[in-house]
Amino acid sequence: MSSSSAFQQSLRRLKPEKQRSALAYRERSQLQFLSGLKPPFPKLLLDTTVYVDALQGRLPDYTEVALRTGSLWHSAVTEAELAALAGLLDPTHPGRPSAIAQVAASIDRRPSHRILTPDRDTWREAGILAGLLARLQGYGKDEQRKALNDALIFLTAARNGCVVLTRNLSEFDLLMQLDARGQAVFYESPQANGHPAGLTDASGCPMSPTRQLAH
Repeated sequence: MSSSSAFQQSLRRLKPEKQRSALAYRERSQLQFLSGLKPPFPKLLLDTTVYVDALQGRLPDYTEVALRTGSLWHSAVTEAELAALAGLLDPTHPGRPSAIAQVAASIDRRPSHRILTPDRDTWREAGILAGLLARLQGYGKDEQRKALNDALIFLTAARNGCVVLTRNLSEFDLLMQLDARGQAVFYESPQANGHPAGLTDASGCPMSPTRQLAH
């Protein structure tokens, strides 16, 4: 199939031209939360929020059973988001080496046979979804970039029979409204939902992990 026909096929499936109005966030009762699930859990593709909350000791206790006994999968996109901290963190901060070491250990523990990488079709359709969200929700460039990463994770999960585990209720609720193929299950922590800026507190000091994701 040529790239042109593949692109047209993506357009026919997602129908971005049919979406004219901003999307509204759904009620909590319409979303699925990990706290309401019991084993056996679905195949879980972990969003970046899971790794950051694990490193900061902010994962709620009820996630432990799923993360210890469930079928966990990892995305190359979340690896890139975590790796970005190596360039983001202040090189003069004394806590930087420890923070980088924590991130490296988290990435290195990922089993290679459990890492999913977006293919060309996934990148193309993620781009369409990110652009669609930017138009409908009035996103700026930074929000559109984050939406692209989330769409990559979301579609990678859908193509591999996984459900995304995330704290980011807002973005993944909207993605599910735009593409019914994907699914997400949510957890909550005392912090606000969404992608954290990094493994630091407000002063820029790296925060210590209390849990590790070893699957």
